[in-house]
Amino acid sequence: MNELSTTLCSRHMKSKTPHTSIFANPLVVLLIIVIVVGSAVFFFSQNKGVSGGTTNSKYEHIHSVFRNPTDESILMGAHTGAFKSTDNGKIFERIQIESSDEYVNPDDKLMNFAYDATNKVLFAGTHDSGLLKSSDFGATWEKSDTGIDGRDIHGLAMNPLDPSRIYVYSVGYGLYGTDDGGNEWYKMDDGPKNPQVNNFTYMPTITKMDTNAKRENSTQIGYLLAATGGGLHYSYACFCGWSVSEAIPTSETIYSLAADPLNQDAMLLARKDGLYQTTDAGETFDLVSSELKDVGALWFDIENPEMVFAATNDGEIYTSEDSGITWSKINY
Repeated sequence: MNELSTTLCSRHMKSKTPHTSIFANPLVVLLIIVIVVGSAVFFFSQNKGVSGGTTNSKYEHIHSVFRNPTDESILMGAHTGAFKSTDNGKIFERIQIESSDEYVNPDDKLMNFAYDATNKVLFAGTHDSGLLKSSDFGATWEKSDTGIDGRDIHGLAMNPLDPSRIYVYSVGYGLYGTDDGGNEWYKMDDGPKNPQVNNFTYMPTITKMDTNAKRENSTQIGYLLAATGGGLHYSYACFCGWSVSEAIPTSETIYSLAADPLNQDAMLLARKDGLYQTTDAGETFDLVSSELKDVGALWFDIENPEMVFAATNDGEIYTSEDSGITWSKINY
């Protein structure tokens, strides 16, 4: 502003016709500063996402993604509500959550998904309506949270070796489990020590604890893993407490994670600077894509498990056909 004023003053001195600069009036200068600063604050407040990047204000940030195996439609949960695409992810339209239950908020958010392929039941955690389930791939929903305290479900995972065993994290109340497909739930513990749980996944790998307990042939093996605001937390299948992974700094926020259904020791994990993969059951993680920043949701396809869907916080959908190694964007 000073350089511009000096230039104008120099021109005024050389001019034969005297005139007055608008910047000579301090009230005008103050008004311009207020307008510029106010506009900048509004812009960044509308476009700032959970990880500090710019996002599409239509979504704010993404919580979940799921592709219907029957018609390739895609459901996506965002901070601003539920969305659906009928053209394989190119365009998403806002939808309401259809339910005959008066306790289900039709404008609620779909926070996470788990799918029981044996019984063809889709489960979804919500922000205000508890845990829901659908037998028609999300066209209609019903409550499935008897025994769960609270209605804000930030973690949801199914044991792929036994889909009757499902686990949820209810904010402020802890970890709950079911062994009958979601009919009745019981509290297991208070959940990870870091209360900011963003997502759950279940990795059915054989751990040292499983070997020591001679559970190698059991369906109750592996880890339940939690993406949190303070690193990666995990609990053994015995559910005898939570630990923090040494492979991820506790200063890092994990936005999403998904276990690979074709490799019991593999998993994808989204951090601020990109997408990571482990192939040694979480001992180490390698960066597989620095392009995919701000990934809010990951989903392995049901019909083709080598295909993975990743939704970024601005609503961009990426797919991988090699279990997460290479990626291409499908909507623009």
